Amino acid sequence: MKKIAIKILSVVLFFLLSLPVLANLTLAQTNSELRLTSSPLPINLKVEPGSSITTDIKIKNDGLNTENIKVTLMKFKADPTTGAPLLMEREAGDNYFDWVSFSENQFQLPGNEWKTITATVNVPATAAFGYYYAIVFSRADQPIPIDGQRAMLTGGMATLVLLEAQVPNAKREVQVADFSVDKQMFEFLPATFSVKLRNSGNVHLIPRGNIFVTKDDETLANLDINPSIGSILPDSPRNFSPEWSDGFPYYVTKTQDGQTVLDDQGQPVQELKWDFSQVSKLRLGKYTAKLFLVYDDGQRDVPIEAAVSFWVVPWRLIIGLLLVVILVLIGLKSTLQNWYKKIRNLFGKQD
Repeated sequence: MKKIAIKILSVVLFFLLSLPVLANLTLAQTNSELRLTSSPLPINLKVEPGSSITTDIKIKNDGLNTENIKVTLMKFKADPTTGAPLLMEREAGDNYFDWVSFSENQFQLPGNEWKTITATVNVPATAAFGYYYAIVFSRADQPIPIDGQRAMLTGGMATLVLLEAQVPNAKREVQVADFSVDKQMFEFLPATFSVKLRNSGNVHLIPRGNIFVTKDDETLANLDINPSIGSILPDSPRNFSPEWSDGFPYYVTKTQDGQTVLDDQGQPVQELKWDFSQVSKLRLGKYTAKLFLVYDDGQRDVPIEAAVSFWVVPWRLIIGLLLVVILVLIGLKSTLQNWYKKIRNLFGKQD
């Protein structure tokens, strides 16, 4: 009876856990001919007005062929919704472009080799607060497409440079606009958190912090909010989306032949990953995520805290286990009844 119950459970679980992924599938395709890597990324500079500062940028050709690379200076601003950087062309009044010069404006870069370019910024005495450059490396014979004033960088690499001209009256302040989780109840992980911050000051700053996931006062996860050390520009938002996926089982993005599998709506297909060595990490119950964030206001680290709760209930797995228990009980009852009849027959006490 146990073997029959296990087989039935396998069929039930396969049916239940396959429900969300019944869709026609296609493969996402990506293609990039010019492959460059730059370091460091991004670059944060602080300078006194009336002085100059230099920074080295290392650029690598990850391809096999020698490339003729040009260096282009652009600027960037924050997307008004997400805070992601948007490349922009120089506009009238952008005199701070004239402060920047490069050791080379064009160079040959063999495949799989690095090259160092030095950028020098001569900052006038009248400079104040923040200036935001994008140093773009692209093919010398390839124009950068422009949509209005926004650049569409499709074949190159942009290194962001955030320059602060240090003057009095700099205001550094961050506010938490939202801290939430994408669902109130999950069947399986991952849980994705939304941390929406806003810089209400007049210079860029770098928030640092973590999300601690706890249950019954036990810390189960420590998630870095800003692992790439990204900055928030003045009067701009910045969104972060740390993810907690340390569970059993948990959803992962499905791939085929190294490509992401998409459904009919163009969304990545999710499938469950079963690692039975992690069965102790089956998540069930109520969890609390606590946000601890700090930023430097120029005098000290200012802390910010927030919290959100959510549930993890693997309901299909629970249903499957209950079905097994019911089947086992039915089998046990049938077995006991047969034994009882055999015993009655053995002693000549038939019904």
